[in-house]
Parts: sequence; C-alpha cells; structure tokens
Amino acid sequence: YNANFLHKNLIKFELADRDAWWSIFLHYQYGEHGVIDRIVDWAWSPEDKSYINDESIHLCGIALSWFLTTSNRYLRDRATKALVSLLTRRIHVLRKIIHEFLNVNDPYVLERLFAVAYGCAMRSIDNNAIAELAEDVYEWIFKDGTPPPHILLRDYARGVIELALHR
Repeated sequence: YNANFLHKNLIKFELADRDAWWSIFLHYQYGEHGVIDRIVDWAWSPEDKSYINDESIHLCGIALSWFLTTSNRYLRDRATKALVSLLTRRIHVLRKIIHEFLNVNDPYVLERLFAVAYGCAMRSIDNNAIAELAEDVYEWIFKDGTPPPHILLRDYARGVIELALHR
C-alpha cells in the first residue's frame, strides 16, 4: 500500500465520483497537521533530499500529484510548489510522473503538472534535463497538431519548450 496503489485506484474513478470522496477528504484533512500537511511540508522544505532514492521521490510525487484534484486552492497551490521543490533536481522523475498522469480525467491535475514542469525547468541548471523534458512535452502536447484546449496547460508546455530553446 503505497502511492502506486493510490494511483492505480484513483485513476479508475470518474471525475465526479473521485471528487465526491477523495477531494472532499483532502479538503477536510488540509490544515489538520496530519499526513496531508506533513507530505506537503516535507516536500516543500529546503532540507537536502539528495540522499533519498528516485523511487521514494517518485512515490511522494505521485501522492502530491493526486492532491492537485482538490478544489481547495490553498492546498492545490502548496502541493504545486511542493512538487516543484521536490522535483527540480530530478526532472527525469517528473517526466515519469507526468507520463503516468497523461490520461487523468481531471484537467486541474494535468494543468498543474505542466505548471510544475515549467517551474522545475525555470529553476533547473541542468540544460540536458530541460531539453529532454521539452522533447517529451512537445510529444505529449503539440506533436499531433491538436493541443488540448486548456490554455494554461498549453502555456506552461510552451514555456518549457521556449526555455529549452533559449538555453
């Protein structure tokens, strides 16, 4: 029972069904100093996480990505910033997480994951990782000529690609 189990189960739900219990759960747990707050606070903290293996970072990233379903703007914003903090030096893990969420039926989740990608690219000094991320973003969003109608998602994706080209 870890974040892969959580992902495997939450991805199956229709948006309304998942929101009816999961997003409500997140809303009421946020601010209670429980597991939701601890995960966000730990991931966002500036403490060194270089000693933590990629799989553990990946699992934390999956859990935080599911926090993006909530309508609680404060939790969604904090989870987004926590993901950027956690994944800036591990863009290869971010690419894996985004790939796992490409078919999620919640537009907020994908929008925020591409915001995370843009944030990580902006903060990263690893030009090769940024280039690989930009290639994936192009494949996922623009290659077939019909990008999603979600304007913020497209703008974040474009930002990643433009930054890679600039670098």
